[in-house]
Amino acid sequence: MSSDSSTALYLLSIGDRLYQTVGLFIVVYSTIGNLCNCFAFLCIPALNKHPNALFTIAASVGSLIFIDIGLSSAIIRVWSENKVADQWLFWCKIGTWLTYFSGCFSFMCTCFVTLGQYLITSPKLQWQRLITRFRAKLMICFAGIFWPLVFIPLPIYYKHTYTSLHTCICTSSLPVIITYGNYCIIIGYYFLPVAFIFVFFCLTWFNLRQLLRRRKKLETVVTRMMLIQMSILLMNGIPSGIYFCYILITQYSKRTLLQAVYEHLIMLVLTMFTFLTNGLSFWVYCAVSKTFRKHLTDFIGRWKLCRRRRVGPVAIVPATRLNVFNLT
Repeated sequence: MSSDSSTALYLLSIGDRLYQTVGLFIVVYSTIGNLCNCFAFLCIPALNKHPNALFTIAASVGSLIFIDIGLSSAIIRVWSENKVADQWLFWCKIGTWLTYFSGCFSFMCTCFVTLGQYLITSPKLQWQRLITRFRAKLMICFAGIFWPLVFIPLPIYYKHTYTSLHTCICTSSLPVIITYGNYCIIIGYYFLPVAFIFVFFCLTWFNLRQLLRRRKKLETVVTRMMLIQMSILLMNGIPSGIYFCYILITQYSKRTLLQAVYEHLIMLVLTMFTFLTNGLSFWVYCAVSKTFRKHLTDFIGRWKLCRRRRVGPVAIVPATRLNVFNLT
């Protein structure tokens, strides 16, 4: 028994080290990436005219909130040994709610990006015209209203429960609310994005194959980005969703101490991977798209030139309509 206890403590310490190193790295790199994504698709003329620009910005904003809020409490606990949610009632009610709905919102906007790419590559002109900025704003507003309402029971029923005279924990007053939140996470984080992106990737690939004879440049970054994003989401979503279902199905089964700790550590690694994949989009665009990097460096170069000359705004030559099939 003492050997099991020491092994369990060692495994839990590994989890804390993951928060201290990997968790902190994820927060830093994803915050920079999401802010750069918003900057690129808001400020660079050639990029903000892209049909999926608004979806990309919305997904980046949701990802920023999801990762920073979701990981900050755990990182603060590991570094300072203070559980923020157990100390502040406001954070107890709002922290989990913000994390859950912003994550689902971000993943849904990523699904919208995939849908938009399918419509853009459609051979039917009327389908290509379905994605407009007005409709994109409506879809983003729908997602921004729907997911906060789905998780609204969390701030209502989460509260401080005293375990002793001076010690309290943040938990739901109704156990069913915790189960409800977990099932919504499975749908919003894993199954819905994976199924949606997989289906529309296949449809987009079919469209590309139909059009390749007429447009030789179609097999460019559009296909590569979707392949990379799909692979990343599948590598994360499928195992994480299956494992999450296993945890929920067997949550009332008896476990040994070591089994419970091993399952906790596996869940921690999969959760880290979920955070990691959610903040990758900017770095993926930079890695696979020469044109994206060129637009970015050109805009930064103009901005530096403007500051150096101190002569007011630099006149930017109006960009032609971005060829969504040749973003390389």
